Amino acid sequence: MGFKGRITYLILALFLVTVLAAGCGQKPPGQAESQKVPVEVAKVTRGAITQPARVTGTVQAGTTINVTAALPGKLKAVLVNVGDRVSRGQVIAQLDDSDAAARLAQARAGMEQAGTAPAQAEAGIKQAEARVKQAEAQAGLDAANLQRIQTLYDQGAASQQQLDAARTAAAASKENLAAAQGALEAARAGLASSQAQIATAEAAVRQAQVALDNCYIKAPVDGVVAARLLEPGETAQGAVVTLVTTGDLQVEINVTEEDINYLQVGKKVSVEVPAAGNKALEGSVASSSPAADKSTRLYSVKVAIPDAPAEVKPGMAATVVFQTREVQNALLVPKNAVVNRSGQSIVYTVAGGKAVGQVVTTGIDDGRNIEILKGLNEGTTIIVKGQDFVNESQPVQIVNGGPQA
Repeated sequence: MGFKGRITYLILALFLVTVLAAGCGQKPPGQAESQKVPVEVAKVTRGAITQPARVTGTVQAGTTINVTAALPGKLKAVLVNVGDRVSRGQVIAQLDDSDAAARLAQARAGMEQAGTAPAQAEAGIKQAEARVKQAEAQAGLDAANLQRIQTLYDQGAASQQQLDAARTAAAASKENLAAAQGALEAARAGLASSQAQIATAEAAVRQAQVALDNCYIKAPVDGVVAARLLEPGETAQGAVVTLVTTGDLQVEINVTEEDINYLQVGKKVSVEVPAAGNKALEGSVASSSPAADKSTRLYSVKVAIPDAPAEVKPGMAATVVFQTREVQNALLVPKNAVVNRSGQSIVYTVAGGKAVGQVVTTGIDDGRNIEILKGLNEGTTIIVKGQDFVNESQPVQIVNGGPQA
């Protein structure tokens, strides 16, 4: 409070003492009524005003995640305790892996065995290809010899016996070629089969490796262990450990449809945590639900408070303060200048040295100033201190250097 303010309150106090003394003394009735009430005045101004909203929520520590085993199994070990910090990918629990390890070893042996088949098949293909080339050459020679003997026979220079022998040799070489070609196709099919066997064996190894990997339960995110839900020897058929993600604290609030559009993601807001000293903290809207809850008709909003002090703990109540309606060029008076008289909002002006009440219609307020919609004009002199002690036509004394009555 400034020097002038202290002087004003001192004068007001002296006035009250004087009034009480007059009531107890022998002075004529009405003398107290003629006493002038000291007041301070100011002008009605214009300016911008924004109305804040206050919504209470709860401080939260990031996101809660239940870590489960990929497949049910007997729990062999839990490697973390409540309060431990863990990193993404860190092994935090282990299932009995003996069966999975045995299956992996068996699958790898099968793959090694299947791995020798392609080499054998390729060697067979090379041999078959050589036989085909040999058979092709022989068939070509026998076909040419048959043609030569046929020509000689037609000329009478070769016997029937020679012609029949040439025909038999050509037919045999042709059959031998067909057999060699069939053997080559079979060898090639064998190679394809062995390659398929390798692919099947590799898939079996991968499947067995995944099963073994699933025996090691890993943290999906960085976080802090909030709960250890199972112990070694139990069957892991649900959550084994609960993690709370590290990072900024958040306040979750629920707001009405009138306020949700004032809380776009990234908007700066103020956060008050009474249990941590009620100091205003800077926050920003981290997320805003696109639709209202069907049962409550409220929208969920999360506000991040990145620089929260250590005194702010998850679970504490917090109030998020944010700006809503804004009016430019509004008529403004101090909020405490408006008093209630018989259910009406009254602002006192000064005329002829006396208080004159003006009924006003008010709009939004920011906690310090209030918007006047009707009843006053810009520049009007109004009482801003002492108004609670005056009534209609009450004589007043302006004590802050304003116009004297």
